[in-house]
Amino acid sequence: MNPGTLASGFWDNGNLDAWEIPFGLWIEEIVFWLTTHVRGFLDAVKWPVDKLLELIIDNLLQDWLPWPVVLLLFFLLGALTRNFLVGLGSAAGLLACGLLGNAYWDLTMETIGMIIVAVMICTVIGIPLGILAARIDTFWSRLRPVLDGMQVIHPFVYLLPIIFLFGVRRTPGVLATLVFALPPIVRLTNLGIRQVPADVVEAARAFGATETRVLREVQMPLARPAIMAGLNQTLLLSLSMVGIVAIIAGGGLGKPILTALNTADIPLGASAGAALYFVGVLLDRISQPEDSDNRRSLFARMLGAWSTRADPAVPAVPGMQAEPQTPVVAVAPAEPELAASHRIRALAALVGGLLAASSALLTWGNDAGLLSGYARFADTDLPGAHSGVDATGGSWFGIVFALVGLTVAYGGASTLWRPRSRDRFVASGGAYLAAGLVLSSLAVAYLTVSPRGENYSHGTGVWLALLSSLIILAGGCWAALRGGHDGEPARVGTRELAGMVVLALFLGLAGASGSWILDQRSDAAQIAAELAADAEGADQGGLAAEVLAEALAETRRVTVRGLDPDGPGIGYIILVLTMASMAAVFGRLVRRHAVQRYLALMTFGLGCAIAAIAAAWIATFVRLATPAVSPGASAFLVVVGGLIIAARGWRAGNPA
Repeated sequence: MNPGTLASGFWDNGNLDAWEIPFGLWIEEIVFWLTTHVRGFLDAVKWPVDKLLELIIDNLLQDWLPWPVVLLLFFLLGALTRNFLVGLGSAAGLLACGLLGNAYWDLTMETIGMIIVAVMICTVIGIPLGILAARIDTFWSRLRPVLDGMQVIHPFVYLLPIIFLFGVRRTPGVLATLVFALPPIVRLTNLGIRQVPADVVEAARAFGATETRVLREVQMPLARPAIMAGLNQTLLLSLSMVGIVAIIAGGGLGKPILTALNTADIPLGASAGAALYFVGVLLDRISQPEDSDNRRSLFARMLGAWSTRADPAVPAVPGMQAEPQTPVVAVAPAEPELAASHRIRALAALVGGLLAASSALLTWGNDAGLLSGYARFADTDLPGAHSGVDATGGSWFGIVFALVGLTVAYGGASTLWRPRSRDRFVASGGAYLAAGLVLSSLAVAYLTVSPRGENYSHGTGVWLALLSSLIILAGGCWAALRGGHDGEPARVGTRELAGMVVLALFLGLAGASGSWILDQRSDAAQIAAELAADAEGADQGGLAAEVLAEALAETRRVTVRGLDPDGPGIGYIILVLTMASMAAVFGRLVRRHAVQRYLALMTFGLGCAIAAIAAAWIATFVRLATPAVSPGASAFLVVVGGLIIAARGWRAGNPA
């Protein structure tokens, strides 16, 4: 092929189809698994929402209470929470909805009932989450990306999984509304508590108030305007979901609006829009706090505490003079000298990294594609030598090997030629240890994959890769054991142990019983490929193969799991690494700081290794771009779990 043609094809936008990541198939697999295995849990989630909707809409608003009583209740609600005019306007707005017709009154009551249920659940969930986020910074840092996703993602995106999990009608609509309307009340509760003046809180503590009392009598009252603003935003966002809920037969005022949109019925759309406007205005006015609410009685009681927030001035003692301050002259630190141990481990990193990078260019497999044989029938018998960077050889396992090896070699060279750089991450003992664990795990994972080709044999390159990874791992272990660190390692607590157990169960389930390969090819395709090969390119052979493929083609869905006998067996290495990381976390119960930090760095490296293996597996199949064959959802979940373990280990071994 002409090199110019190849280059132009690479830059073509259509070439992106050859690198398609099957994210949609992963989500489909997860949804199918949930609907099959956790149906009881889904029913338990759906049941209280069903009962609340039935009680508030079907029984209370539509059957038990006549329309004058409903008007009176909303008048009292507006008058008590705001003022007389707001109460009168709320009742007038509801009356206008009723005067549009009995059908609009029922739809208005259904809409208000769904909004009330959604806001109640958001309040019960959101305010405690906001309190925890305000008082625990770590919890807030982990919760904030989740809230960002809930706000950024369009409701149509998560509406489809909700339909598959919970069905259609009102209850799934309320659950979809919860996802969209929950973030504001969580964020504003967190913001309101954090904005309470610190000296007011410290004054309350100085007077002997417990943390529970400080929260209940100081922070929550002063944060009330922010919490009410969050409640108001949650209510309005719930109202904005009325039209989307109508798409899944959720009912309410969104139903006539959707009908009018589909049939171009202007009177129907105008009437439904007017009713929805009145509902939105009255709910917004009722939930808005007045300006006078910003001053609570607690503020006056805390004025005395404000006067004692500053430390009293210490009077000067007569006859004593202040000693003159001697100026401090900054001295530039001397260039550190490398000890023999530093030189040895830096040399080990340099040599091991160069060997690791070089091994990717050598032969990793002979006479078959070890990884590509699971995606392409023809690669089970592929004569010749295949290097670590070939798609039929090590593929992304070899590419990751080369990249990590070059990074480690750079760190070792920097330490030898620039001693001050040994404090950087790329030249530190923690980086060497993590790189050694990643490289050795990749090499072992490749060696343990079961070949599909009968004539396959490992090449010298993969064995050199294993040797180089062991050299780097030995240097990293020595550096981590002998290296010091400023600060005390984070202590392992009950919460971290429980979280690690949950992560281990999650990775064990994903790595062992989850799908690693999703094969939707037809059996006829393999038969056709074999007939075409036997025909040696003859036209009649190719025609016969096509006819057979069309006659026998029947789409199948074969899932290859991590521990299947006919699978790659890659789940075994994931299980071993997961158990090792859990043992490292439990081993941090030892009181010695050096051991705690070493095991924390081990946890970081093992998490990186788990994520690297699964990511290399995904990238290898994406690179092959075989139609109807894709990496399973378990590989994606293992990447996520490995990164979480690595983050936990890094925070524990490198405290702020």
